[in-house]
Amino acid sequence: MASQIDLVAIISPKPGKTDRVVELLQEVAEYIKNNEHGTLIYNITRSFNKQAGVEEVIMIESYKDKAALLAHGSSKEFTAFQKKIQGEDLVSAPMQLKITKPAGGFSRL
Repeated sequence: MASQIDLVAIISPKPGKTDRVVELLQEVAEYIKNNEHGTLIYNITRSFNKQAGVEEVIMIESYKDKAALLAHGSSKEFTAFQKKIQGEDLVSAPMQLKITKPAGGFSRL
């Protein structure tokens, strides 16, 4: 049986570049919503990292299975997003990916 994969992706935009990163991610999200039916959750959030003194974009994602995650990661749209953030010099560090596993709590979804 295929098992759901949940992950958190942390993007570190350069100062003043967060809005552009979010804009590009929203374009990716629209594509995913209409075309990647194995992507269950693709939430774009913003957070201020007080320790580093910078804003971060934190993606909360959930995929039906490993095949859906691989399809997303190799999609033309996601690949183009990665090229744009590099080409436009929008980030200060590589994206961090953290695959998560349930350890407790609950969801009211």
